[in-house]
Amino acid sequence: MALSLTDKLVGFIARPVESFRAVRDEELAPPAIYYLVLLIINAVLTAIVAYLGIKAAAQNSAFQLGMSGSVGAFVGGLIGAFIVGIIGLLLWSVFLHIGAKIVGGRGDFADSFKSAVYAQTPSLLLGWIPIIGIIFTLWAIVLLFLGVRELHELDTTKAVIAVVIAVVLYIIVITILAMLGLALFVGALGLASVPGVVTPVV
Repeated sequence: MALSLTDKLVGFIARPVESFRAVRDEELAPPAIYYLVLLIINAVLTAIVAYLGIKAAAQNSAFQLGMSGSVGAFVGGLIGAFIVGIIGLLLWSVFLHIGAKIVGGRGDFADSFKSAVYAQTPSLLLGWIPIIGIIFTLWAIVLLFLGVRELHELDTTKAVIAVVIAVVLYIIVITILAMLGLALFVGALGLASVPGVVTPVV
């Protein structure tokens, strides 16, 4: 029997092992929709907190708006939440799948995707709360290990190794992208300083 939205919201916080086993046969669509719902909830709540001038202890820095009291910050936070959240989820799911397969995981990509999505339930639902939000983010990390273990049919040690591999791959890729971005930025500055090169005046 498929879990309802409420069952998932409560289950992946209070009964994670049971809940992961219940979604074992799900395809990609249900967790994708669930993730979008969580993004909306998290983005709206965090944007409201920032709008009121309170710095939220959100998991994603894109949700921490620097322009409190601004409607532009509110809208910008919502847009940033979706862009960063979706791209980050896809990258994380791929790396998690690679890590699980390296240690002998039996699940497919959908299982890695479900692990990445459902493990974020505590942090996306409650991680926006200032100060104590870190507790729910830490719980989300624990859920990630449990999700990989249950959905890829691994023991706890291999599940931890799979997640560590995913983290290492994620850091490497993000570092490379950051270096490429910096190189492009420096290159653009160098081009702008070359005599005879006319840059547009904004």
